[in-house]
Amino acid sequence: MSSTSRGRIEPVRRLKVADSVAEQLESMIVRGDFAPGDKLPPERALAEQFGVGRSSMREAIRVVEANGMLRTDHGVGVFVVSRSRRAPDLSQLLVLDEYTVQELFEVRITLERDAAGLAAERATEDETAELRGIIEAMASPDLSDKDFVALDADLHRAIAQTTKNSLLLKLHSTIEPLFVDYSHQVVGLRGRREAAHAGHRQIVDAVGGHRVDDARAAAVKHIRDVERDIIAHLARD
Repeated sequence: MSSTSRGRIEPVRRLKVADSVAEQLESMIVRGDFAPGDKLPPERALAEQFGVGRSSMREAIRVVEANGMLRTDHGVGVFVVSRSRRAPDLSQLLVLDEYTVQELFEVRITLERDAAGLAAERATEDETAELRGIIEAMASPDLSDKDFVALDADLHRAIAQTTKNSLLLKLHSTIEPLFVDYSHQVVGLRGRREAAHAGHRQIVDAVGGHRVDDARAAAVKHIRDVERDIIAHLARD
């Protein structure tokens, strides 16, 4: 489809630039300017057409992709996959204070990935034993969901402490209340405790074995698995 046959792209002036771009891009897809299967122009070209910076354009594409209308094939391009939004996943519906769970996930990915890697570098035998002790306590079938969440928080805090980085520990303490509130909301999902326990064990095994790359990868997988379970739960509902 030629650029002259598409609706006019208007420069965005509103405060939340990425949201404004995402809204306009979705409108273009809905009215057929970009059809399912079409490949979007390169990010730089889109940013110029919308009159925004590339970072805002990139974030807008991520928003539209999260809404199920785009798919990014890395190294190939961004493609339209649907002319309508899919139902939002539970991670976008839950709100903790003024933050969404999606925002919490994004912070956790970075913080816990690096914390696990540093802990794997620096863990002593006593610290590893402490982590394994928490893991074993969480395995008890008689443990209530409330106690499981408390031990979950203890485990992630202990990993942060094992880094011996006081600033990282302070950052962790800042988001811990949000993590606990969120965990109480999802711990009852079918299979969630079992999946969480398996993820925790992988992280602790890598930390105890001083396998830095494995620890970082396990931390990321653990958080991604939570997102997967939430989306699956919403689909069942």
